[in-house]
Amino acid sequence: MWSNIIGQERVKKILKNIYSSNKISHAYIFYGKEGTGKDATAIEFAKLINCENKTGESEACDICTSCRQISTLNSSMFKFITALPSGKKETSEDDNPVNTLRDDDYEIFLEEFGRKSKDNYYKISIPNANDIKISSIRQIKKEIYLTGERGKKKIFLISNSDQMNPQSSNAFLKILEEPPGDALIILTTSRLNAMLPTITGRCQKIRFDAIKKEDLTKFILNFRSELKLSDAELYADISDGSILKCKSIIDSYFLELREKMIEMLIALVTNKSITLSNIINEIVITKDKEKIRQFLLLIIIWFRDVILVSSGEKENIINKDKAERLEKFSKLYKTDNYKIINFVEDSYKELDQNLNIELLLMNLVFRIKSEFRTL
Repeated sequence: MWSNIIGQERVKKILKNIYSSNKISHAYIFYGKEGTGKDATAIEFAKLINCENKTGESEACDICTSCRQISTLNSSMFKFITALPSGKKETSEDDNPVNTLRDDDYEIFLEEFGRKSKDNYYKISIPNANDIKISSIRQIKKEIYLTGERGKKKIFLISNSDQMNPQSSNAFLKILEEPPGDALIILTTSRLNAMLPTITGRCQKIRFDAIKKEDLTKFILNFRSELKLSDAELYADISDGSILKCKSIIDSYFLELREKMIEMLIALVTNKSITLSNIINEIVITKDKEKIRQFLLLIIIWFRDVILVSSGEKENIINKDKAERLEKFSKLYKTDNYKIINFVEDSYKELDQNLNIELLLMNLVFRIKSEFRTL
């Protein structure tokens, strides 16, 4: 049912009209920023197309065998394709690429696939899965021309399709050139420009918007009913229109982490080196990169808010409950806030490649400190 999709009312309307007009194309690209529900919406559209007991003109029932199987990614008429790590051997055209994974990778794949089947918004993460392999595209080619169930479409969802390598892209292009009438391919991507123009040119494109604050706030309060409205709105603001970022935030000790970030800035400007070192050690000791990403994101948001306060746009800040502190900060210190934000964004990008995270954060802190001038 479309109520399973958070926000995206414009996209839902487009897909309902496509279905009700019986003008379903052979291939679509759902594109937009990460975490806006592209995969989840593709799964919902697939359910609608093959639903055995539709409610109304363009609503899947969510309870028939077809709906339940597609929702859990366990349908012969619906295939989910994603990037995979290299297998044990070079595969032939008849091999299913999943079956050639090394034992450890296969276990991780099953675990991640299971999470995706329970939560269609979940982002699959498999170590060293950097490419959608040509063997995965060959598997599509093998299955797409087979006769399916009467009155139903074979539907293939290629998640993060920009991860197709040159070989798999070229192989996929051949499928697009001669698509069967009883099949539908949906590509999802947050990097449309990274895909071959020859592929994007053969697909109908549907853009996904950032999820609205009010939709995120409603989701957060349903997910965590004990939260205050003001905290839910703060989480929604920080989520920046992404349900993935939103879930990461509400599953963590985000408010406590924000206090730790402010404590770090105080230690930095008051030259309390030992306190500063202890805070950084506390952040990195768990080796939780998601926690460190959130910490860096909080620094970025803080200095963006400082820019807004300094520009007289206090009403647009995210840390509304810290407005007085932000105002005091902007009056006490002269900083190149844009430069500091660039420093933090660089560290954010380097996080996955840097083995010494403590050194990365210490270097960042000293770069930030070099930009401080007392007024």
